[in-house]
Amino acid sequence: MRDQKQFYLRKGQRRAMIAEAAQTLILERGYAALRTRDVAARVGINISTLHFHVPTKAAMIALVAEATRDSFLALLPPTPDPSRPARAQLRAEAQAYHDSLRDRPELVACHTQLRQIAATEPELTDMLDTFAQGWCQRYVEVLAIGRAQGVFRADLVPQPAALAITGALTAFGPRGPDGLAMFWPVFDEIERGFLATQINEGELR
Repeated sequence: MRDQKQFYLRKGQRRAMIAEAAQTLILERGYAALRTRDVAARVGINISTLHFHVPTKAAMIALVAEATRDSFLALLPPTPDPSRPARAQLRAEAQAYHDSLRDRPELVACHTQLRQIAATEPELTDMLDTFAQGWCQRYVEVLAIGRAQGVFRADLVPQPAALAITGALTAFGPRGPDGLAMFWPVFDEIERGFLATQINEGELR
């Protein structure tokens, strides 16, 4: 049993190395130039070992997508919680995305590449759409919490409001770490439209 656990640990580590190598090569050369033998060489394994972990190029791209998704998820704040101030939670969601653009630009660049690849890979499209919907749903929940707390407008509809804010913020993705100067002014302007009239604009978020 001990040996089996060690095997699966090594397997997980190897798959992570493959995902990282493939992601790097996609960013360096583009998906069209990605070759499994180049990924194997970057990891330091033979092609047979690579195919044991990812039997096809499509499986390797799916692994890259999973790794990219998991890296984004690891950066998110705690799950929305009705017992915590909604305005602080909304800013924490935006802060996490802002910081990923600033500190992990390779994740956004890889996600952009994956979106282009997904045009011919339906399973990849489903994975990326599920992730995007889950991310937007976090905003939906925070906005609903804020409405219940009286922080956001009583007539606020969380779903379209969440789409408005995530759509605006994702526009900063292609700009890179140096293109974030307007990120918080955009966030503040959108948030202002969500606030209940009795909320003091000078409140601590």
